[in-house]
Amino acid sequence: MLDDSLLRTVEETIERFPVAHRDTILKIWNDWLDTNPQDPFYASWSDFSSQHDDQEALYTETRVFLKKVANELREREVPRTSWQKIAKALAAAASVLLVVFLALSRAFHAEE
Repeated sequence: MLDDSLLRTVEETIERFPVAHRDTILKIWNDWLDTNPQDPFYASWSDFSSQHDDQEALYTETRVFLKKVANELREREVPRTSWQKIAKALAAAASVLLVVFLALSRAFHAEE
């Protein structure tokens, strides 16, 4: 069964969804919890939630939010490798440096 911290994390994620989708996703989440899911939870959720999605449609907003819940479960269940942690840190540092560079560039361009 899911531990309380995982339940809280996923429910907080769902609460951040737009109102138009929040209630629908929360109902699907509660229906899934009633099925007494087994490990791995992200695979179980993906299978269950795909039944509530329009498989014929190329893109649906509901599918995006269902995938966000699956990603949240996967991030909590499957620990990142050290390379993934390093890559995430490098990406964060690169984005900060890009913002600083663009700000300095704009400041110097404004002085001219």
